[in-house]
Amino acid sequence: MKQDIKKEAIIQAAEKRFIHFTVAKTTMAEIAGDLGISKPLLYYYFPDKLALYAAVISHVVERMQQSDGEALKHSDPLKNIIAHLQRRKDFVMQYYNIIEFIKVAIDKAPEELKPFFQRVKTADFKAVRNIFEKGKKEKLLNIRDLDATTQLFLNCLDGLRYVLLQQGGVLVFPTKEQFDAVFTKEKEFAGIFVKGIQF
Repeated sequence: MKQDIKKEAIIQAAEKRFIHFTVAKTTMAEIAGDLGISKPLLYYYFPDKLALYAAVISHVVERMQQSDGEALKHSDPLKNIIAHLQRRKDFVMQYYNIIEFIKVAIDKAPEELKPFFQRVKTADFKAVRNIFEKGKKEKLLNIRDLDATTQLFLNCLDGLRYVLLQQGGVLVFPTKEQFDAVFTKEKEFAGIFVKGIQF
């Protein structure tokens, strides 16, 4: 097996285990066993579970970004925004057992996860900007500065999530039920925001 093919197989095997059993309950030995390779060979490709986790989360985000083209299928900008938010929520629900480990990983390996957070922010910005740009071109939205409006929208969503997910002054990683509640508020906010920039 070529090196990059073997590395890809390890990432896929780890992703399956992480989704089913969670990251915390998965061992490197189990992943090696699933692949029929030795633990030393696994450690040759990934020095520890956090490095493997960073590779898996990066792989998962890449898959999410490939579906961003669906963000423009409606003529109504609000429907496109809500569809984008729905895809994000569905993505989080599908990969919840992987994503929730971020709260542990970010404390132990912040440098490995920086590219992940940057890619997510960049993809989110691009998707929302494209929606607003389409609405502007079709003379449905009154926007002077696309970048500034996109950033304002995303900053407001971040603030909304922060307020909704604080417990006793501490930001917590949401449960699946809390993600549903946040999504409901995001849709409500998106409706208010988009109506405010319509012609």
